[in-house]
Amino acid sequence: MQHRVLFLISIALLFFGLCSFVIQERKRTIWMMGDSTMAIKAENKHPETGWGEAFAHLFNDHIRIENHAKNGKSTQSFIREGRWNKVYDGIQTGDYVFIQFGHNDQKITKPNPERFIPQYKAKLALFVEGVRKKKGIPILLTPIARRHFKNGELVETHGSYPAAVIRVADSLGVQYIDMTAKTSRLLRSLGDGSSKHLFLHLDEGHPNYPQGVEDNTHLNQNGAMQLANIVAESLREQNIPLAKDLKPASSSATLPLSEQMARSAMAKLFQEKSFTVSVKGPKWTYDVGVLLEGMTEVWRNTADVQYFTYVQEWMDRFVQEDGSIRNYRMDEYNIDHVKNGRSLLMLYEVTGKKKYLQASHALFNQLKTHPRTKEGGFWHKHIYPYQMWLDGLYMAQPFYVQYAGIMGMPEIYEDAVNQFSYMEKHARDSRTGLLYHGWDESRKERWANPQTGTSAHFWGRGMGWFAMALVDVLDHFPLEHPRRKELVAILQRTMEAVCKVQDPKTGVWYDIVDLPNRPGNYLEASASSMFVYAVAKSIRKGYLSNSYQKNLECAYQGLLNEFVRPSGIDRVDLIKVVAVSGLGGKKYRDGSFDYYMSEPVVANDPKGVGAFLLASAEMEAFHADKKQKTFQVLLDNYYNNEYKKAVDGSMRPYHYLWDGQDNNGFSFLGRVFEEHGAELTTLRQAGTKHNLKDASIYIIVDPDTEKETEHPNYMDEQHAAEIAQWVKQGGVLLLLLNDQDNCELEKTNLLAQKFGLSFQLDSKNRVKGRNFEEGAIIIPEGNEVFKTSRKIYVKELSTIRLEAPAKALLTHQADVVMATAKYGKGTVFALGDPWLYNEYVDGRKLPAEFQNFQAAQELVSWLKQQIKKD
Repeated sequence: MQHRVLFLISIALLFFGLCSFVIQERKRTIWMMGDSTMAIKAENKHPETGWGEAFAHLFNDHIRIENHAKNGKSTQSFIREGRWNKVYDGIQTGDYVFIQFGHNDQKITKPNPERFIPQYKAKLALFVEGVRKKKGIPILLTPIARRHFKNGELVETHGSYPAAVIRVADSLGVQYIDMTAKTSRLLRSLGDGSSKHLFLHLDEGHPNYPQGVEDNTHLNQNGAMQLANIVAESLREQNIPLAKDLKPASSSATLPLSEQMARSAMAKLFQEKSFTVSVKGPKWTYDVGVLLEGMTEVWRNTADVQYFTYVQEWMDRFVQEDGSIRNYRMDEYNIDHVKNGRSLLMLYEVTGKKKYLQASHALFNQLKTHPRTKEGGFWHKHIYPYQMWLDGLYMAQPFYVQYAGIMGMPEIYEDAVNQFSYMEKHARDSRTGLLYHGWDESRKERWANPQTGTSAHFWGRGMGWFAMALVDVLDHFPLEHPRRKELVAILQRTMEAVCKVQDPKTGVWYDIVDLPNRPGNYLEASASSMFVYAVAKSIRKGYLSNSYQKNLECAYQGLLNEFVRPSGIDRVDLIKVVAVSGLGGKKYRDGSFDYYMSEPVVANDPKGVGAFLLASAEMEAFHADKKQKTFQVLLDNYYNNEYKKAVDGSMRPYHYLWDGQDNNGFSFLGRVFEEHGAELTTLRQAGTKHNLKDASIYIIVDPDTEKETEHPNYMDEQHAAEIAQWVKQGGVLLLLLNDQDNCELEKTNLLAQKFGLSFQLDSKNRVKGRNFEEGAIIIPEGNEVFKTSRKIYVKELSTIRLEAPAKALLTHQADVVMATAKYGKGTVFALGDPWLYNEYVDGRKLPAEFQNFQAAQELVSWLKQQIKKD
């Protein structure tokens, strides 16, 4: 009997133990109730995506998602159709229920949607009370904003419905997320143009939308992920316990795609032993250089130092203090190995460290002795004699031309044009205008056509390399060079041919670009990214006409739809990237269609990721509003006219110039102006009526004294009168002077005083060493120009005395620091410091709490608004 009792007790304990285990192992459920903006979409609706779909990817394995949101549902229809009962029956203790309605309760087509507010609030209250009855945790969300812009301003379409959600939450003590406010901020930050890339916008020909679609309510995959990130970040902000089950995330949840991709890359790429083993590694390969160029552009867009640091730390793994490069061998004569030289030159121009220039000398020396074809084209590699590949133009030519500019070697420009000319002459197909992947001068390779020497197919990434090479070379090719127009013509012919084989259904390109219907061929991400970058930059620079804008918009949307996938908060992956394709070699690559299709297709290959970073950074920075008109910003280089000896021994202008990449340059400010549609020009003559006639904004910075320039060009009464007259007629003048020890003030005041401004002979906000707080200035709320920037850094400035019509914009310790003046139809902005030069804008020096880069964006936006409208 005793044994039987013990046995029963043991069974009972085991039973209760198992029950306890089951209870402990039960996953907490998030129930989602709402409309189409949250719902899971059918396959035939893709790429339409509800943010709830993306939200499910953000949690660890302890969370289960039950998404019951449905297209077209209001609070009333959700109840009427039994969907609420199904959620209610499933809720268990500790479950969360996300409740977001409004789009269908409030229809803009209803004659008077506000009269339904009381029943909307009642239904929300019913949901909340039901969830609580089941011991669940309700969270209310206001509806997401519709994309509705008018005259460039976002218009709210939801009426009182968002406020009604908040009133219900407050009255019942429920936590809520104001998605209307948060998504409105996101849309405003992106603007009318870029914000459409969050929504379902497709041209004709998509399999699911043959007629095309322009839907400003429903999200695409990118938009869904960004909104899911907003919700997740809100959980953290409000310390909702559910946030503990989110996968690790960065500090921001609404990053643009370029940054999301950059952060994925930093976390995931180059983890193989060939890069991480310190004894032998890292491997010197062009893959690294392609990624680092993309990272550089993301840094230039954001002034976030982590991206610059990533580039520098990678190059520092290779480059020793004497300029030698680990694991690089010149005698291999592999043209791919020249690619990373672009990052070396960027680091040299930004930091001034000679080791980067010394390392670039080694790469240039390779090109000096690199084997060539009979007419002078660089072989692709020593092991591929007499062969030119499209890839090689990208690997060498942008570095070659940029190096020529730095070192003062104009003879290189002629050689560079020849390289593109040779490649096009031999590889271009006269019928389609497309370029074959490779050309063999000897005609001896098995893959080479015995008559023409070309390979058999038009490989997408090969043409992508060629196109990117052209637009990047043109960045550093002299405007006045007689052969520059040849490069532009080659680019135009190439992009015309490329756009003819753009897939009409998706907007992107196939791996073999001209054979979309051949079985096995596939849409490929790296080539598509390269073409987007090349077209976008070509339109911006004026190499291609605006008629290509439709191709660009379709292609960029295609990139997002076909290749970009969420990978956690602030992370995306790039899929469908061909790992590699080549010609010849030990494991022979015969250039056939079957060969290209045999190469592996992977996610997040650095060649694709780097190209996508370039494409997305270009789109985000410069194509937010394709309709914006260009205006001219003229930077003075007459009153500020300093020279210094360059590395080639010549004397070159420097100090506060657009092309200055170092601490003293204005490259970051210039980029911000360009993002707003500006054409940057430099004036090396006096500010006269004739010289200012085409300018919308004229910037005078730090006029010289004899300390800076042996024979300074001083402001005089005639120049001052002509500049003032230009302002009076509608010009916008930006005066960024300096303190009395570093700037000519008295004669410059001849101009300033015409607007009621006098720069004082003083020097305030002096800073010792790196005591940055000594240069801190706080901007109070309500500032006319700086609406969101609150803390900036300005050191050693001259203060300003005011008379009408000037007025103070910003004061500090009772001194006027910034001032503005309306003068006739024009506007003047004045500050006694150059302020927005790279050292205090590019993120490398100042602590993160200083908002100089953000302030630069706000100032440029305000200046643009002051331009007189004709």
